[in-house]
Amino acid sequence: MSSFARTRDYPEALIKILFKVIDRTPYGGATLDELLEAYRDARDRVPHRKTIQRAVKRINQLFDPLAYCAEAEEGHHLPAPPRAIEQVRDRGRIRYRFTRDLQERQIDPSLAFLMALSLYPQQRGLLGSQFEVVMKLVFEEVLGRLANVCDLYNDIRKYIYVTGPEPLAPQKSFNTIKKVLQAIRQQKRLKIDYCRTYDGELTVREVEPYGIICRFNNWYLTGRCTDKNQRRIFLLSQIRRITLVENSTCRIPDGFSLHDDYCHNWGIWTEEEAAPPQPVILWVGKGPAERFRTYRFHDSQKIRELPGGSLEVSFLVSGMREMLPWLMSWGDAIRVLAPEELRQALCEQLERALGVYRP
Repeated sequence: MSSFARTRDYPEALIKILFKVIDRTPYGGATLDELLEAYRDARDRVPHRKTIQRAVKRINQLFDPLAYCAEAEEGHHLPAPPRAIEQVRDRGRIRYRFTRDLQERQIDPSLAFLMALSLYPQQRGLLGSQFEVVMKLVFEEVLGRLANVCDLYNDIRKYIYVTGPEPLAPQKSFNTIKKVLQAIRQQKRLKIDYCRTYDGELTVREVEPYGIICRFNNWYLTGRCTDKNQRRIFLLSQIRRITLVENSTCRIPDGFSLHDDYCHNWGIWTEEEAAPPQPVILWVGKGPAERFRTYRFHDSQKIRELPGGSLEVSFLVSGMREMLPWLMSWGDAIRVLAPEELRQALCEQLERALGVYRP
């Protein structure tokens, strides 16, 4: 079940309310009566006042899923950002004001549609049938000109079908990510019941969370494991239970950056001090070469055209042995040119695979 406020499936009413707040903010904000009228325009009936309150809460959560997660808690180390719509009292009347800056957010609706489509397949495995992430994108980036979120939603559901490996319980992954972000904001540890992938044993860990990584459609939590006193990686799908450790405090190390620490990794390198990145050079045949001209498999990817339509493709990666399954999936379309260590490791892996089929 979604944690968002109950408004049923009336995104057009949310749009009307949001636009009314934005329109009236320069003049002190929208009154409750004006929001009731905006809702009536969309739904052709006058709602209860609590319906408007739930709609405002829903909009705030679309901008920030953690907008209300810490209403009753005290002692935060990191102040929560202002909600998108704030309720203020002005000369005895309650008014609703929009706090975000929209001056530089004018995007063509056709571009907005393409942006939403590009985001949807990435989030499909995480949120399943939920459309909250796409709604959030539209609300944040396209408020200036896109006025029909409902049509966008229906078009994606009608004309786009995404399939492939995905978590069996997407809502569980969504809730886990939400809990991790809450812990980072409040600078608290997480207690997780974690099922190890290599032997299936259930372990209990306390982790100081640093962030979340998505690599090859898998989601990971990275942070310092207090038991090992080292940074560790945890696959979100293997977390059976996750809770905040209330009487705890932690902080992300100064200078730590998810991008800087993981941008060179091919997969998820679990050692805190991985080997320095090394150049990997591949020969790619003419047919598959087109995939490398149009698709980036790693941030460091560079290509050089060769005679006959083939390519020389180079990467700068840490943990290059994690490339082996990916290299094997290309068959004879790819040949490792360097380093020799990776070339030999691939040959050994291929020999073991052949051994399974030899009599």
